[in-house]
Amino acid sequence: MEEKSTHRTLAKNISTMSISVFISRIIGLIRDQVMAFFFGTTYLNDAFNVGYNIPNLLRRLFGEGALSTAFVPLYNDIKIKQGKEKQIDFALNLLSVLTLILCLLTILGIALAPLIVKCLYPGLAPHTAILAIKLTRIIFPYLFFIGLSSTFIAILNSHNYFFMTGLSSALLNVGMIASVIIPYFVLKVSGEDLIIWAGWGVIVGGFLQTVINFPYLKKIGYRWAIYLKFGSESLSLLWKRFIPSMIGIGIREINLIADSLMASFLPIGSITALSFGNRLMQLPLGIFGISTGTAVLPFYSRCVSTENYKELSESIRFTGLNLAYIMLPVTTIILALGEDFVRILFQSGAFQERAVWMTSRALIFYSLGLIFYSLNQTITPVFYAYKDTKTPVKIAACMAALNITLNFILMQFMAHRGLALSTSITACVNFFLLLYLIRKKMPEISFSRIAINILKSLLICAFLYLLLYISCKLFPVSGRIALLIRDAIFSAIVLILFYITGILIKIDYISQTGKKLCQRFLQK
Repeated sequence: MEEKSTHRTLAKNISTMSISVFISRIIGLIRDQVMAFFFGTTYLNDAFNVGYNIPNLLRRLFGEGALSTAFVPLYNDIKIKQGKEKQIDFALNLLSVLTLILCLLTILGIALAPLIVKCLYPGLAPHTAILAIKLTRIIFPYLFFIGLSSTFIAILNSHNYFFMTGLSSALLNVGMIASVIIPYFVLKVSGEDLIIWAGWGVIVGGFLQTVINFPYLKKIGYRWAIYLKFGSESLSLLWKRFIPSMIGIGIREINLIADSLMASFLPIGSITALSFGNRLMQLPLGIFGISTGTAVLPFYSRCVSTENYKELSESIRFTGLNLAYIMLPVTTIILALGEDFVRILFQSGAFQERAVWMTSRALIFYSLGLIFYSLNQTITPVFYAYKDTKTPVKIAACMAALNITLNFILMQFMAHRGLALSTSITACVNFFLLLYLIRKKMPEISFSRIAINILKSLLICAFLYLLLYISCKLFPVSGRIALLIRDAIFSAIVLILFYITGILIKIDYISQTGKKLCQRFLQK
């Protein structure tokens, strides 16, 4: 009974987060369509992505990345051991200190923008670099807003507020869409002037993303106060855990920097193609993988704090298998229909055949690692729940070295496709290394049963990929609408066949869910 309750709680939190992230990612997809239509894979979009990526790097350190993973377990611990009042004092102290740090970083980022762009993107053409510097200075204050917003979200997630927190990132996308469409149609702005407006849209979106959390924080008992205690015991403990986590995230970010740096030496549009391909891959990853990772961290932390290791073990197995059952058929569909999806979504305006080919190839090679990216999101929080921030750092360092090595080798033969493939291979190696270390930390977890179920799923997906490939050859179509209808039908059939086959060959959780649905149908 307790196990069922655990599964229900996890499933509720994950599904709530997934729905909100889904809405946000759909709006993000519209944003990408707008950017593709107006700017294509030109130097304008390359410059924008450079300006946007730089503060995003620090966002992952001081936002939803390193800081959140160190904060959430400690935040939950304080509530259990010291009470809610001390918990709120700790959070207010962190927010006050964080505000000062983010202000300082923002000022430095604006001042040092030329140096940062030159160091991180040395292969940019001169006119692209000049525009990238200008956009970096405009966009850098986004770091301040997203740093605070991400901490607000971590607090609210710990209090089981998942829907609005997942939806808040949609406001960033709304700000960017409005900042391009309104100036273009109302003020007749175009070219470099329009991409500058898009940069200001990031700032507006970041501000909205932050303030939308205020009513919910007030609802759980927060007051607006400056609470500075630099030497508090809880804050000192947080920094001790944060620094290794920050180093780990920083090392992982080297992978992204390495991709962009090497792409700057490839033909114009490579940076943008990788960015679009990655963001399309991030649509299912964000909805299911990252949402799951975000939702399980508070749950894992409570299990470790209360020493309920049996529940923790079962939760890992439950979330891992269910993610695999989602991501494997999704990956199959992307591999077979990836170019069609890019053509349907983006081919218009400045985004033509060359851009379709470049982006679709980036998407396909990124998607090879989709299952591993997702599972890594559910396994890594286990270490943070155990307050072990050093192990992820060591793994990240090894993976960064591997990724850079593979980048250098594969880009010689495959250009930007090699950079995407390198990322997928690294994610795969990362997963198996995490699996090995988790097994040592938690020997009670049995992975043999998990492996058998995933192997069964892989065999089904191989057959479905072949079926999709043959079907596309047998039923060729032209035109975006016809392509959309055909691919939607094919995708639905693949998903239905996957789950029917899973029920028939008794794959864990799929067959159980199928039985429950049948029983409810018969009862009705």
